[in-house]
Amino acid sequence: MWPTEDAWRTTIPSTIDRAVERWDLEVLDPYTGGSASHVVAVRTADGLDAVLKLSLPHREARDEGAALRWWDGNGAVRLLASDPDDPFVLLLERCAPGVRLADRAGLAADDGLTIAASLLVELWSAGDPDDAPFERLTDVADEWADLAEERMSTLAPPLDPGVVRRGVGLLRELPRSAGSTVVVHGDYNPGNVLTASRRPWLVIDPKPMTGDPAYDLCPLLMQVDDPFARRDPVRRLRERIALLSDVTAQPRERIAAWCVARLVESALWSVSRGQPRDAEDGVARAALMAGLVD
Repeated sequence: MWPTEDAWRTTIPSTIDRAVERWDLEVLDPYTGGSASHVVAVRTADGLDAVLKLSLPHREARDEGAALRWWDGNGAVRLLASDPDDPFVLLLERCAPGVRLADRAGLAADDGLTIAASLLVELWSAGDPDDAPFERLTDVADEWADLAEERMSTLAPPLDPGVVRRGVGLLRELPRSAGSTVVVHGDYNPGNVLTASRRPWLVIDPKPMTGDPAYDLCPLLMQVDDPFARRDPVRRLRERIALLSDVTAQPRERIAAWCVARLVESALWSVSRGQPRDAEDGVARAALMAGLVD
């Protein structure tokens, strides 16, 4: 049973104290804006600038440290140390200046997509995924499909049932028909790609699984300069899918199909949270994306 956020936050001061003692750290300033983590700038005894990250214990964050260890700094921040008694306490390389891809002024959307997609290819190329100690995307997507069906049945939201069925079906089908298996980042949105000093850009905050690489591309397509807010969104989506496909060698139809699946899953999650407008918007977007699958 995971702790509530309020209960977890009461433990933060003592957890920081233990980490400071364990790793001989100087605590500097906390970062702001995180709802599921507490992140503090620190300096090590040998003068290295680093970050102490305490995550709210939950399933998706459990293997963050293991994923960063797996990538070993190749495209992602380096894991400097992890608490052997608590996988949610990590000492990480600091990204400086640490500007998010989503916030980089003057960066054209297509350039941002190219940067982020190229980093993904580097992450995907690490190691043999058969040896990776992470959950399988197949199993997780099956759980999401079951939950979406349950929410559709019990909560009876006024959503297009055909689009929901399509998305649920893709959640079950896509992981099983993947042409390759990699360690996916799991939460690859433009807020998790930061400017850095060791390299121009580095990736943070993985929620790793093993499975279809095309799974990772939906948040980039949706969140880098929202194409649905543009005139002629279908044309813009086609252009962006083509760009991502060219950079990552993932089939265009699979990129679009994963967007349908993930938008439907997210819409039913919004229903469960009492956010009907978000759910309706998600299904409308999924319906538009479905036309790009076939």
